[in-house]
Parts: sequence; C-alpha cells; structure tokens
Amino acid sequence: MTHKKKFGFALLAGVFSFAAVFSAACSKPIPMSGATAWVGGQTFETLAVEGVTASRGRLVVSIPGSGTVAGVREAAVTSQAQGVITSVGFSAGDRVREARVLVRLDDRLAQFNLKRASDQLDAAALDLKATRIQFDSGGTSASNLARAQSAESSARSQYEQAKKNLDDQTIVAPISGVVASRDTSITEGNVLGLYSPVTRIVDDTAFRITVGVGEREIGRVRPGLAATVLIPSAFGDRTVDAVVTAVGGGADPQTGSYPVIVGFDNAWGDLVKSGMSARVEIRPEAGQNAIIAPISALVRRGDRYALFVESEGRARIREVVVGARNGVRAEILGGVGPGETIVVSALSRLVDGTPVKVSLRGDSASRE
Repeated sequence: MTHKKKFGFALLAGVFSFAAVFSAACSKPIPMSGATAWVGGQTFETLAVEGVTASRGRLVVSIPGSGTVAGVREAAVTSQAQGVITSVGFSAGDRVREARVLVRLDDRLAQFNLKRASDQLDAAALDLKATRIQFDSGGTSASNLARAQSAESSARSQYEQAKKNLDDQTIVAPISGVVASRDTSITEGNVLGLYSPVTRIVDDTAFRITVGVGEREIGRVRPGLAATVLIPSAFGDRTVDAVVTAVGGGADPQTGSYPVIVGFDNAWGDLVKSGMSARVEIRPEAGQNAIIAPISALVRRGDRYALFVESEGRARIREVVVGARNGVRAEILGGVGPGETIVVSALSRLVDGTPVKVSLRGDSASRE
C-alpha cells in the first residue's frame, strides 16, 4: 500500500472518530451553572424538578449585629488640678453616688490663694463703690470710673478662678454607678498630675450596645423596634429583650455601616458588666406584601437576578427585581406573579427552554 493510501485511511478514521464523539456529546443535556443559565440552548431530555407556587407574604428580616456592652452612662474621671494625694475614698468595684468624694489633694496653697483673691476682690469692690459716688457728684471723670469697674471685674475673675482651684483639690464622682477601674497611681502620698486618670464609673442601671447596620437594612430600622441580646459570658445561651434607642444619621466613614444603639435595663445586679461581648438581633417591622421566594432558587449574573418559572412544560428564565432578604427568603418585587410555578431544584442543569416535569412542594413564602 502506498504512503498516500495510508494517509487517506488515517484521515478517514479521524473524521469518523470526531463524529462519534460529537454524537455522544449531543445525546446528553448540557450542564449549565446558575450564572450561565440566562442563555437558552437545545435540550434533549425532560428533567424531573421540584417547584413551589409563587405566593405573597410579608418578609420578616432579623438584622444581626455584634458589639460591646457599655453602661447607659460612663464617666472617665480625671484630675483638674495637681498636687499630693492626702486621702483616697474608693476602690474598684465600689458602688458610689454622685458627688461622693473620691480623692482629696493637699489644698493648703489653694486655700491661701483663695483668701488673697477674696481680699483683693473686697478692696476692688470698695474702690468701685467710692469712685461711683464721686462720679455721680461730679468729683471724678468717666475714665476713672471705667478703670475702677475694670479692676473690680479682674479681681472677681481671679477670685472665681481661685475658688475653682480649691474645689478641684477634691475629686468627686460625677455620676452614680459602679467603679470599673482605679488607676494604680491613686495612692496616698503620690503626686497627681493635671488631667491624670483617676477612675472610670459605669452607670449600670441600664446598658447599651452599639452595632453597625448595613446600607441595605438601615432603612428598616428605627427607634422603638424590638431586639434581643445574647451575652454568653453572663447568660450563656439565654437572650434578653432589648429595644432600639437611637439610629445614627450617617455612616461610619471607616466601616461604611450605620451605628444603631440597642438598650436594655439591668435586672441582674453585677452579672452584666461593661465591656462584655454581645450579639444582637434587631426585629424590624415586616416588609411590604410581595412575592416571597427562597433565595436558593435565585440565579445571578453580576447585579441581575432571575428565577426559573415553569411554563407549558418548560423551564423559562425570568429576570426579577429582588427586594429585602432575611438569609433564606427574598422579596420579589417584579418579574413573577402569584400562582406561577418557581423551579427550586436542578438549577445548574437548566437552561431557558429545558423540558421539565415539576413536583410541587408547597408555596414559595414558606419554602426555605
């Protein structure tokens, strides 16, 4: 056999081999992912799928968040004067009332300065009184009266400053609550510097937790909404009731989320403490009356969503408008009407026009 004949037989065999492979490939359904199922294609067998009847409902969205427990009010107490500590009247964990004396400083110099300022004010006040009498009788000029008034005003300012300096030698609790911490430098005999930390007091009659809520959900959050709080270190798996007390008017520039404050009264004494980690579930009002569909039935391409809807024995791709979601269900605001059959299984094997045999599994609003 010649070389040309051998080449011809080889070429003919290759053609038959390619035809056999092509025929085998066309005899099976073409697998398509949810992302590519928007484009229809020829199909060769009927698929058995599950479906649900599109139905209306109101989506209840639970908005989760996490944060740190804080007292309804907290005060970081710092010194407003400097001096030697002469007495300390509190310890960490103490319950203190507003205005309770916490620390006293050596105030002897402050008392002396106040006495001198008081004497100077008295002298300036007497001089002003005498100058005004002279001015009223024509015995002095208006400029002399103005100088006396200025001197009295300056002396009064110095007196008020000296009085404040004396008051600042005694550090008191600005709020009632529990002492969360006491600075290690707060010891008798130590020198306390200006603006040095003294203690932190937590008003634990009620607590608050600040959580970040995303742009998609913040429109459904308002003050007064119910919430639940889980504090594992205090309650284990038990939750406590709470309420949304405030909603931030703008997003945090670092996280992009909106601050929401959830609060609850303290009915457990010292069990809950400021700084504990907490998880929050906010319960917004139910959404609008819309078609509700399981999120697992949605197929997506970019920012577009679609559902497969059975029509005359075939799966048809239907682009839809998706509203709020709660993790397992979503509002369908357009694209599908009540009573239509939504396909919920074998989505990766479907293309537009695939013949299907649907087994109904209830309505879409209750399907997860």
